[in-house]
Amino acid sequence: MTKRIVDYVLEEWLRSQTDSGSREPAKLKVTWQHRVQYAVGHAIHDYFTLEPAVRIHTPIQVLLNRRWPRSKATFKDSLHYWQVYNVIVAQLTRITGELIYEYPLALYESWETKVKELDRHLSVIFQAVWPSRLGPHQVKVQKFLVENNEELVKAFVHTAHVFWHSAYGEPPGEIEVFALLDDRKYVFTREMLDLQKSLDYVLLLAETWDAQNAAEQADKREGKADCQVPAGT
Repeated sequence: MTKRIVDYVLEEWLRSQTDSGSREPAKLKVTWQHRVQYAVGHAIHDYFTLEPAVRIHTPIQVLLNRRWPRSKATFKDSLHYWQVYNVIVAQLTRITGELIYEYPLALYESWETKVKELDRHLSVIFQAVWPSRLGPHQVKVQKFLVENNEELVKAFVHTAHVFWHSAYGEPPGEIEVFALLDDRKYVFTREMLDLQKSLDYVLLLAETWDAQNAAEQADKREGKADCQVPAGT
């Protein structure tokens, strides 16, 4: 059976590794970053599904508020909660304002392709795909992160590059990654991308995750075996 690489699974695993600073298995828990990322994603999707004439009269803050976390429990304190909210609103207002009349090609769609060089299926969620101004038949791929994380940026760029080359025979025209709270914008043009480096990176990331996941499953089976009481005792 051909193995499958799922981008959001690797992303969550990679985030847990970089956040903890360790390669030990990390417990999955819902953080304020998860909740904010969820609200941001839906706000962007809802905004750009509107016609430009409607967007003009629809502040993205209104759409963000629909799913913004009501509880402050996972934030550091009330001040932190409102600081994050205000920065996210300002960033999304600025970014969407620059694209207010544009029509996206795709919004938060999960696409899958077979990467023959890796002998694996690759599934990627693309948050926003736009026509690129760099040339005809080229696209701009966008990703929105709540916080700056260079490992996640690198992972997305390599993964998107491998996907696009495998599915369409060429790299995307541009890849943009926004780190909202840090006011950072990473831009990668197709000339900056190296296919072999991207293939090597994605394969290494997938194999590392596979190995750790297999080790965790083995530990769980061993733990269950140790807990079993022999019959007749």
